[in-house]
Amino acid sequence: MQCKQEETIMAIKITGFYQLPHQTMPELVDFNEVFDTSFMRKYTRFRTFEKFLQGSRFKIENQRDFEALPEEKMDAWVRKATKFSSWQEMLDTATDKYVMHKNL
Repeated sequence: MQCKQEETIMAIKITGFYQLPHQTMPELVDFNEVFDTSFMRKYTRFRTFEKFLQGSRFKIENQRDFEALPEEKMDAWVRKATKFSSWQEMLDTATDKYVMHKNL
């Protein structure tokens, strides 16, 4: 996962960017677009990705904190709070849906 850093330090307000696979000129996409309200409501008990992170009770104040979070901890939270078995599965599903929706 390659991320472009853009932070707002205020509680857990994070705007992350995910580089879509298989693109010669990668498109950087805001996490809030990939994990839109429709996706979050369908697969989690949260309306937004920000609320999902807040619910985890991880100490995430900026993009760097998010990237430093051990994947095992994120996997455990994803299993508890979503219909997915891992963070990678959640990320892949959201990205696939985003790409199909945008016809990228």
